[in-house]
Amino acid sequence: MLKNKFLLLISLIIVSIAFISCASETIKEVEVIKEVPGETIVKEVEVVKEVEVVKEVPGETVVKEVEKIITVEPTPIPGGGIAISEDMSDFVLRSNESNPVYGGTLRMTFGVSVKHTDHHQMPVAQGAGPHNLTVMYNGLIRMNPNDGMQTIMPDLADKWEISADGMIYKFHLREGVKWHDGSALKVDDVIATFDRIVNPPDNITIGIQSLFTEIDSIEDAGGNWVQFNLKRPSAHQFNAFTMLNATILPKKCLEENNFDVREVVCPGTGPFKFVEYIPGEYMTFEKNEDYWNPELPYVDGIKMIHAGGTARGVNVITDVADFAWNTSEDGYAQAQAEPNVNQKRMPNTGSNYWGWNNAVAPFNDKRVRKAFHLVINPHNFTKVSLGSTKPSRWIPTLAEGATPTDEFFNLPGYRDDNAADIAEAQKLMADAGYPNCEGFPVKTMVGYKPDGALSVAFMDMINSNLGCDIQPRAVERALVQDQYDGAAFKAGTEIVQHLVPVQAIKNYTPFMMGLYGTGSSQNFTNYSNPEVDALLDTMLGELDPDARAGYTRLVQSKLDEDPPLILAGFDSHRAVWGKHVHFPMDIRTQSIWGRVDTLWMDKR
Repeated sequence: MLKNKFLLLISLIIVSIAFISCASETIKEVEVIKEVPGETIVKEVEVVKEVEVVKEVPGETVVKEVEKIITVEPTPIPGGGIAISEDMSDFVLRSNESNPVYGGTLRMTFGVSVKHTDHHQMPVAQGAGPHNLTVMYNGLIRMNPNDGMQTIMPDLADKWEISADGMIYKFHLREGVKWHDGSALKVDDVIATFDRIVNPPDNITIGIQSLFTEIDSIEDAGGNWVQFNLKRPSAHQFNAFTMLNATILPKKCLEENNFDVREVVCPGTGPFKFVEYIPGEYMTFEKNEDYWNPELPYVDGIKMIHAGGTARGVNVITDVADFAWNTSEDGYAQAQAEPNVNQKRMPNTGSNYWGWNNAVAPFNDKRVRKAFHLVINPHNFTKVSLGSTKPSRWIPTLAEGATPTDEFFNLPGYRDDNAADIAEAQKLMADAGYPNCEGFPVKTMVGYKPDGALSVAFMDMINSNLGCDIQPRAVERALVQDQYDGAAFKAGTEIVQHLVPVQAIKNYTPFMMGLYGTGSSQNFTNYSNPEVDALLDTMLGELDPDARAGYTRLVQSKLDEDPPLILAGFDSHRAVWGKHVHFPMDIRTQSIWGRVDTLWMDKR
């Protein structure tokens, strides 16, 4: 019965979007019932919204939705016991090629820019820091580089169990693992690490906190097992342990530094040890000779060379570097013409975005936010990025519940022919008291590359269509996130260009919670929408992927009506590496930076 009602819900949603027009107004009332397993009615709200449709019929249709959101705790699986039990203690990660060669220093090139050395406190985005330091740490589990990052494999945990009711996750730590200072890895280290992630002290912010909000407590289960007790079953929680930032730090280092390790480099358990960091130039690591996997790493060290987009590809072509995670389109084109260079274009779940302070004027007025959303033509970002940035409706097109492009390309704020959207945006700004942007207080857009193609296009669309005069301001990439604490942003007079978190989880719910949930760890724009919060909370506990996808579409509609920020669109990354480098980049299904422990190079 519940399944049938949910199918009815989806049908009603589709029907409500399928009728359009443009003449006299017709009113339809549609009752939309959304159910998840259970019986308790949490709230009943009424939402009125206009829906533009693609089928022309006489008259203008305005759909009035009455939403009854029925949510409860998901029904436990009866009987108790263990639903999943994996023993992978015999698994050994090694190169997927035969006869790997040991030796050499890997020269990587990308934006090597970090403000501090605590990767848990860094932005959850590639290019923003954590990938630099994660070569020296391990998580409990990780994505497998040998199958294109499609499956999960052991890391510090060699066994795991998930209870039948989905409420308990247990991980067994492999024996004999040592920190770089020679001390032994203990369950207490895992507990201290995740206690800080789930409940960070007041003086710090943990970027990935929103991924672990379903964890209630963590305990030592004995026999080198660590146990995570959940508040409710969660579809994303197990996968969240594979995140780049979800690596283990030693309890001793955390306690000695009052759980704030931005000014120290804590020992890791990983294949490489930290050596040196020269800001704006390079970061170096040396091989961990006492690594718990005796077959790894293959190279003797890593030198990460700081370089901009085009320079990265050129560095590989000219043999200044061996490997680049991502280069610019022109750098990639040059690499494609070189016989001694390999290339791979991969989907990326990260995106540039422009965020404002939703809590103060002028952006505490929904009309202003909606005007900015409507006046931006995302197809222009595709044009100026030479095709690397593709329009998307709030989440990656790879994510569960993503709206197909042939659908949202017809919606206001997404269509290429957007003259009507610009006119509506100008009217909204006038209604908000800013005709032709007169008296509009926003004067600057700050970012690490404000003169880049995407930022210039963003400012041009705002300034030329609304009559504003927003000018660029540049800061070092590692300092971008700090601008949210700056006086200009707090006063509502500055927009910040930042990066959306990168992830390998098809269920995008925890990342939407992080970006758009009230008070969440990545919600730097102070956005708050109770209806969005309620939907996201329901999605976090929803185990049915079809139901989550339906809720995701509803969240996208609500964000269209009440936009929290401007997304450039989710792009692709263009990896470049020399023919002498052996690393299975050619089979990667998406761009995830970080670990290179199975990489080796021919002797030259």
